[in-house]
Amino acid sequence: MPRCDFCGSRTVKWVYPAHRDWHACGNCHAAIQADDRETLVDRASLIPVPRTVPERYARQYLDRARRLHEEFWETRAGPGRPA
Repeated sequence: MPRCDFCGSRTVKWVYPAHRDWHACGNCHAAIQADDRETLVDRASLIPVPRTVPERYARQYLDRARRLHEEFWETRAGPGRPA
């Protein structure tokens, strides 16, 4: 079962075409529709940092999420469709 690529939710409601399909829950879909990129990054902070990542690297983990989201915005190829 896919997870939301933005926040990790198991409740995927939308699929966005890009260079690969991106899955989104209802809340992340609303942020995408509103072009609210900061909310998407905030939602990424809901994904637990793996225990194998030292706390001092947590910031880099969110920076990586921000870069992945930029990839989504750059390669998005159309509107979302219901999952």
